[in-house]
Amino acid sequence: MHELSGHSKILNVMTSNEFNDMQYHEKMEAVLKATFLIDRLSDHHYIKLYSVDNFYVEVFYDDHTHLIARFRAFEHTLFLTPYLENLKIAV
Repeated sequence: MHELSGHSKILNVMTSNEFNDMQYHEKMEAVLKATFLIDRLSDHHYIKLYSVDNFYVEVFYDDHTHLIARFRAFEHTLFLTPYLENLKIAV
């Protein structure tokens, strides 16, 4: 974790690589504290996207068992492209 210091606060900021190296239960704790953004369906998974510190986390749920199949943490916005199809913007 990296420390960012403000006026009187020190914030511990996790990186996506640090998240990927965590144990399953640690990833679950981090996601529970994260901000939910959007979800989508793929061929075999229901995927929820979260914002954690300065990166994103996808949680992949198996279609049949509804259990978490895997996590994927990333920083590059290119991986957000699949979510843009379902995004509706009110004007």
